[in-house]
Amino acid sequence: MKKKIIALFLGICILLTCTVPVLASEAQAELLKIYGDDMLFEQEKDAVFAGKAPAGSTVSAELFAADGSLAASAETVTDEKGEFTVSFAAPKGSFEEYTVILKCNGTEFDTLNRVVFGELWLASGQSNMQYPLGQALSAIEDFENGAKQSKWIRAMVSDTYSAHGKVSVTPHGDIPDAVWITGENPAIYGVSAVGFFFAEELLEELDMPIGILNISLGGTSIATWLSREAIDGDEQVRKDFTDDYIPVEGWADSDINYSADMTVNYNLRIEAVRHFRPSGVVWYQGETDIMLNWSPERYARAFDLYQRSYTELFEYEDGLMPVIYTQLAPYYYSTDGGWALPEWNFALADWQKAQPDSRAMVTINDLPGTYIPAAGPIHPGHKEELGDRMAECAINMLYGGSAIHTAASLDSAEIRNGSIYATLTNVADGIEADGTPDGFAICGDNGVYVKAEAELVSENTVRIWSDSIENPVSATYGYCVSNGNANLYSVKDSEKYMPVSLFVTDPTYGTQYWIEKPWTECESAEIWRYNNEQQTGYFPGWTVENAEISFNSADAYSGSNGMNIKADSGSFTVAPLRNYTDRFEPDTFWDVENCFKNYGTISFYVRNNGTSDITFDGLKIYKNKALWYSPSDCSTNQPESVIPADGEWHLVTLNLDKLCLWGNECGILFSNGNLDSVGDFVFCFSGENADISFDHIRFTPETDEEINRFEINIANADSILEYISAFFVTVIGAVAKLFNV
Repeated sequence: MKKKIIALFLGICILLTCTVPVLASEAQAELLKIYGDDMLFEQEKDAVFAGKAPAGSTVSAELFAADGSLAASAETVTDEKGEFTVSFAAPKGSFEEYTVILKCNGTEFDTLNRVVFGELWLASGQSNMQYPLGQALSAIEDFENGAKQSKWIRAMVSDTYSAHGKVSVTPHGDIPDAVWITGENPAIYGVSAVGFFFAEELLEELDMPIGILNISLGGTSIATWLSREAIDGDEQVRKDFTDDYIPVEGWADSDINYSADMTVNYNLRIEAVRHFRPSGVVWYQGETDIMLNWSPERYARAFDLYQRSYTELFEYEDGLMPVIYTQLAPYYYSTDGGWALPEWNFALADWQKAQPDSRAMVTINDLPGTYIPAAGPIHPGHKEELGDRMAECAINMLYGGSAIHTAASLDSAEIRNGSIYATLTNVADGIEADGTPDGFAICGDNGVYVKAEAELVSENTVRIWSDSIENPVSATYGYCVSNGNANLYSVKDSEKYMPVSLFVTDPTYGTQYWIEKPWTECESAEIWRYNNEQQTGYFPGWTVENAEISFNSADAYSGSNGMNIKADSGSFTVAPLRNYTDRFEPDTFWDVENCFKNYGTISFYVRNNGTSDITFDGLKIYKNKALWYSPSDCSTNQPESVIPADGEWHLVTLNLDKLCLWGNECGILFSNGNLDSVGDFVFCFSGENADISFDHIRFTPETDEEINRFEINIANADSILEYISAFFVTVIGAVAKLFNV
């Protein structure tokens, strides 16, 4: 009996000795945290699983279909560090949910439930990409009502940035708090709005599950999304980082900036997802680099490196990994009066042409700048349209759509017979205007841009001209921050495809920044104004005294609408709203032009619809509250003119090189050089029972004509003040002549 007990004890010891290592290996085997229930793998590529287990262990992955049948399997042996990757060929995308079982040495250590296969994309960039679905204007109601979205949209999310923990000088191998969610999870409203709408559109078009790797962070430079290996491997980009490069030995002593410092966001979250095989990247970024005063050329080099290095990282095999990106939204990113934004957006179109097969550019200048107060004007809320356009690009680029997968942009330009003919590329089935073609400016060899007229002369060509520019040298389209007037679209299948990109026909000429003047069109009661914060939004386009104004098509000389002015009797005025505080103080909106010294004339069309003549008493151009000038009417040589009650349109042209101080044509005259800083324009009228149509205000460039400093014409004097003024001018003129002044 005693021998049996001893034998039993020895047997138990032997059994424990054999089984403990197995149990230990089971306990130590684990997948990276980037994997989880509800996840999505790219269809028909390798589905790669990575993790850790004791060195020399056999790790297997088994894929089971919904009916329990084994659909795929693979196994591997962990290396000397205890790391493993095991993969099998992913099935074609479908709405079937699979189960993946992971085993170490034959024993299960993890199970992934409800796994699907479809199309996977990386959604990355800065705040406009991070901008959550719950704040998108078209999704706020769904968010507030707790509406569920499609279970076939899958997103990998994490909250790594909330802690802002230490970022290693070497890339992190995993994202510890990564979670996969479906559209039915309330957390979907925290996912990138652009990424979600992109996935939603692809889901409808491709009829299979769509996944996004939701990895973006507000305020980040492209430098933070590049790896050290990539930067060190590109000589020119490495030179670009001369002042911003952080060496390995200096990393620990650096105060790491998540927004600007090289490699930070790559290290924290990008290399961790290297085992996935996305079809491409949707990218919304660049605002920070404008603010950091990066040149478009420097950014272009970093962008090239971004695409090349991510192609290698994700083992993309069919050429360069596709990148679908957007032009930047209207905002004053720089202190140069807004010049940087059109320069960048123009360059973005050129970058697409540099790699036309793997890049698509989305335009957004037609989208309203509407935003919610919590987000601020740098974050426009119309994200659904942007996501849909990116999806359309992806469909045409990768999934059998049309051959055109990017916005139309300038191809070439020709100057002919006083007009500039701009020919566009990537126009799909052609181009069309949403109304009369608008958003154009043109200049002669003095470089002064003025509003231009335009017409579509073929499916891909626009004629641009101005009657005030006989020999044009360059033209622009949408080339400013506030470019909402630009209204050309490419057309596909008889529907609008995408807005045409802004352009300049001769960038070597020294393009001047063009500030659009929407008030000159007299189209609507309200105008969108771009300041950076509180003064961004819709404001009245005009102010009025002793009259009522309205806007409608019956009062239009050109375009959709014109202004109607009604007044009972006496004097009345209309003035464009240029300031957001006092009319005559310099608190102008940032997208309002203040310098008018380069213009020679201002003109407008007016029609008297009443039964009595109306007097145009002159245009008052204010320097400040006390100082104002009235330009002389080119036909009367005085500030005033009469608008007869004939129901016909009359062109009034005012000479900005002949400015009458305080409206006194008999006194000292000034040239347009005094209009270097303008506070306000006030159009003054008088008459009985006035009913006026007012439209189509235009400026022309200055001329080289010299004017007299003094105008002495007693016959024009019609008040004691003007007689006295003429007398003093005569005396001053005689003294000036005597001393040869």
